[in-house]
Parts: sequence; C-alpha cells; structure tokens
Amino acid sequence: MNDKQLAERFCELWLRHAGPKAQPEPVWDLLARHYREPHRFYHNLDHIVHCLGELDAARAELEEFDATEMAIWFHDVIYHYGAKDNETLSAHTFRDLAEPAMPAPFINRVCEFIIATQHTGSARDTGAAFVVDTDLSGFGLPWEGYLADSDALRLEAPNVTDEQYYAGKLRFLDGLLGWKSLFQTDYFRDRLESRARANIQRYSADLRARGFEA
Repeated sequence: MNDKQLAERFCELWLRHAGPKAQPEPVWDLLARHYREPHRFYHNLDHIVHCLGELDAARAELEEFDATEMAIWFHDVIYHYGAKDNETLSAHTFRDLAEPAMPAPFINRVCEFIIATQHTGSARDTGAAFVVDTDLSGFGLPWEGYLADSDALRLEAPNVTDEQYYAGKLRFLDGLLGWKSLFQTDYFRDRLESRARANIQRYSADLRARGFEA
C-alpha cells in the first residue's frame, strides 16, 4: 500500500464518521508526520500497513470494524521509547481531532481500543481483544520478519546500552511466555500462537547464548 492509497483509505474512514463536510487531509498530514518521525524504525507507517492487512483479513470476525481501524491508525501516533503515556497521549490526540465532529460513543470506543494497546492485561471485551491481537500479530510473522521487527525496535532506543536493553527485552519476553496465550481471540490464536511462541523462544535463546541476562 503506497502513501497515496494510505491517505485515501484514512480520509474515507474519517469522512464516514466526521461527515462529508469534514476536512480529513490535515488530520492525515498530522498522522503521517508523526509516523515519519526520524526516531521511528518500527512504530511507523509500515507497522500500520501490517496491522491494516491483518485487520482486513479478519473483517468477517469484526463487529466494530471502523472503530477498530480508527484505533489502529492512532494507537502509536505518539511514541517515544520508554514513555509510559504513549497510548494515553495517542488517545487524547484522536479525541482532540475527532471532537466535536464525531459521535461521542464512537470516540469513546476508539479511545478505549487505543488504551488497550498498553497490553497491561486481558482486554475488556472481544472488540478490544481484536485490537490488542492485531497490534501483537507481528510476533507471529515468519522468523525473518520477526527478527527484522526486533532489530527495528532496537534502533528506537539508541541511548540505551545493549546490556540494559536486552535485559529488559528478556524480562518482557519471559513475561509473554508466561501468559496462558499470547493472543486473546480464537482467530489470532489459531493462526499465529504456535509460531509466535516459537519466535519468542528462539529469540530469547539467541540473546542468552550471546551472554545477555534478564
């Protein structure tokens, strides 16, 4: 999906909920500017394209497709490595742009979905679970894709030493492996759970073989 196609898809979604008199182009420009910030190597438009592809494949499973898609567009609009408020600020950004043009229930639902990508526990409902699983679906890529994503994430923390970074990474990955399931929906679990766990186990073993410890 090229930049023109991305812009057209986003603007069509925005107009469906903000009304035909809305001007979605400035909103798209803001989104694109954020996702193209120079410190982003993973949390960029490539990640959004991946998530949209997963979303489209799951369309038949989704009851709130537009709210889910809007959340995907905005869930990483604010991103700085190590910040605890990325998702909260991303939700606030969407709310500020959507009010007063969109219905409050739609805005609230999108914000709820964005906050769910903090990945702090079980999603409140199936709709939020699909957003969470879509965001995590990269764990289930073929090994080369998973490794490329991992390398891109490392580049987003240039001021952190390898020892610090990979210790935190191992703690995070060990925590994921302790979950009963990485994915919360049957759709993603059936498709990606096995490969995602294999990727995490292989990556963690490689880090430990290189001398890194959690």
